[in-house]
Amino acid sequence: MAEEIRQLQRALETRDVIGQAKGMLMERFDIDAAAAFDLQVRLSQTLSTPLAEPAHKLIQIDHPNR
Repeated sequence: MAEEIRQLQRALETRDVIGQAKGMLMERFDIDAAAAFDLQVRLSQTLSTPLAEPAHKLIQIDHPNR
């Protein structure tokens, strides 16, 4: 049960990071939510990393103190 709770907490954290990065991409490139998410997916696939990693890096670049 404890492991399941940890996984759910991680999933919520990951979702928030991906959503924040999606919003940043939407604003910067004047694209809709679907296009921003597709951009994140393509970047993740190109880098062979989980979706949250490039999203987190994007946020760090824009907000280095987070």
